[in-house]
Amino acid sequence: MKGTMTRLTRRLLDRPRRSLLVAAATAIAVTAGTSITSAAWTDSEWVKASVGVSAPGDCTTNTMFTNQAWARQLSGTVLSTSLDSIAGVEGLTVSNNGATASPVPVSATPVPGTADAFISKLPVTALGSNPITAALGLGIPVGGLGTYTQWAQSQNNGHSRGAAGLVSDQSGTVDAAGTANGSATAPKAASISLGALVPASLSGVTLDIGALASSAQLDACEMVNGWPALDATPTVQRDYGIASLDLNANVASVGALSTQGATLVGAVPTQLNALLGTGGLATGITNGISAIVNPLLGTLTLGSISTNATLSAPDLSGVTALMTESMTDGIVTVDLGAGTISVNIASLAGGTTGLNGMGPNHAVVLDAAITAAVTSKVTALLNAWKTRVLTALTTALRAITLNATTNITLKLAGINAATIGVNMGPSTLGQFLDGTAVAPAVTADVIGLDLGGVVAALLSPITGALLSGTNGVVQTVLNATVFNSGIIPALGTGLQSLITPVVNAVAPILTAFSSTVSIRVNVQPDQPWTSTKPADATAAVGEYKVSALRVGLIDSASLLSLSLGNASAGPASLRAP
Repeated sequence: MKGTMTRLTRRLLDRPRRSLLVAAATAIAVTAGTSITSAAWTDSEWVKASVGVSAPGDCTTNTMFTNQAWARQLSGTVLSTSLDSIAGVEGLTVSNNGATASPVPVSATPVPGTADAFISKLPVTALGSNPITAALGLGIPVGGLGTYTQWAQSQNNGHSRGAAGLVSDQSGTVDAAGTANGSATAPKAASISLGALVPASLSGVTLDIGALASSAQLDACEMVNGWPALDATPTVQRDYGIASLDLNANVASVGALSTQGATLVGAVPTQLNALLGTGGLATGITNGISAIVNPLLGTLTLGSISTNATLSAPDLSGVTALMTESMTDGIVTVDLGAGTISVNIASLAGGTTGLNGMGPNHAVVLDAAITAAVTSKVTALLNAWKTRVLTALTTALRAITLNATTNITLKLAGINAATIGVNMGPSTLGQFLDGTAVAPAVTADVIGLDLGGVVAALLSPITGALLSGTNGVVQTVLNATVFNSGIIPALGTGLQSLITPVVNAVAPILTAFSSTVSIRVNVQPDQPWTSTKPADATAAVGEYKVSALRVGLIDSASLLSLSLGNASAGPASLRAP
């Protein structure tokens, strides 16, 4: 027993004093949380330390780990070309061998004041390269070239961070809204032209991706018996942000609604002029005045009656402007001038913060319910637009001026005995409709001798009736030929015949899109994945990766398997002593 105790005592005495302190210390881990908003993410450092322990015996200052961090704005395959082959798109990898952090590419810039951190911006050569130009439409972001930053930090204490997208050069914080760069609205990260990839089914359809970013953090160190060790369940935090995601489609029927609708409006002046001829406005006034006169003729008979009318030219500029209007309810936009329908997928298929805050590998699916909702919204927008058009046309036509004169000849015993002239206006059509038009001027003349004043006596009730009833005749005729029926309702019918094909076009577009394109947000390859995981959604053991957005063709991954806003932290491991 004594020999045993002696050997144990010797081992304890031989052990470095620092190790004894570590073994005696109580490990305390303090984690500072990370906050995220739709505008910016502020990444806080984790601090893990053991009270009273000196290096390398704590998780902040030890140098016992090899480590890696990675950031890349674009990765994947487009038009059967791997983006790895395009200069400048390879992203940034920072590796730490336990002594030194090294970046790839070596041109990456160290971050001032932040140890073992580097940045590498997406260069102009990448923005202008094929297939990016052909299929992605990657635009220069707000703030100019280099706004898309790839930021990575790899430390030998087990801590690593990666961030990609609209990222601060100095801190790696993420501004998914893009407002930090001076824009009131989010910039566009890419516009994927699906027609360039699968033209047969989605010609003229693009997926517009707004500003996005992601970040990943890893603390692989833990204290075991007072000594830093590789944490089997490390502290990991992954965040992402997507400012917007819109589906835009060039729809032929929308363009037809605009151009053919303008043609219908342009035909209104000709239709008004036609009303002045036989069977139109003038004929209606003639018939209405005849109806006033006939019951009051007595022994007189109607010889002849005719009406001449003129209308001022309508100002239809306000109506014509509506033919190129862009209308939206915040979710769906119909742009007549551009001939497009746009769907705000982020708002429609997401939550109160759009597509942010979703769980790992969340699938964005434009299912039957969403298709029905979009169809309903398009219908409502166009019905409201048609109402605005007809209201604007009504306003324009109410403003035009009518002058009309009706000449009447009356007979007595087959001989012309008197004439009556009725002058209407000048008043606007609106005044006639509202009952505020100027009173008609009625003049009656007896032709030849009026023995006993018989003719004059018969004319008096006729002229009185014309004075009180003529403007009512005009009102009735205007409603019959222009307002309640006629020109304005006919335009409404014509517009509806153009609206129906637009509404009918919505479902086929969304159905083709949902059956062809797969969208996932907050992609984390090591987390559960519903359905079959695509081959490009991979991560090494111990690597904690996140992609803000992945877009791929369901049956043609070689044509499109694109991940945007990619970052990862790890793998980390204890280095050999």
